[in-house]
Amino acid sequence: MAGHDTNFKDGSGLLSVVLGLVVLVAMSCLPATLGWYLVFAG
Repeated sequence: MAGHDTNFKDGSGLLSVVLGLVVLVAMSCLPATLGWYLVFAG
């Protein structure tokens, strides 16, 4: 078995969680953004 480094921090996990939240919020806000655009552009 390889030695386990307790001081090792994996930043990619946090990055993927943050990116997932950003995508989730952006997708949920997309219809509202398009609606406001159509209201003001039309």
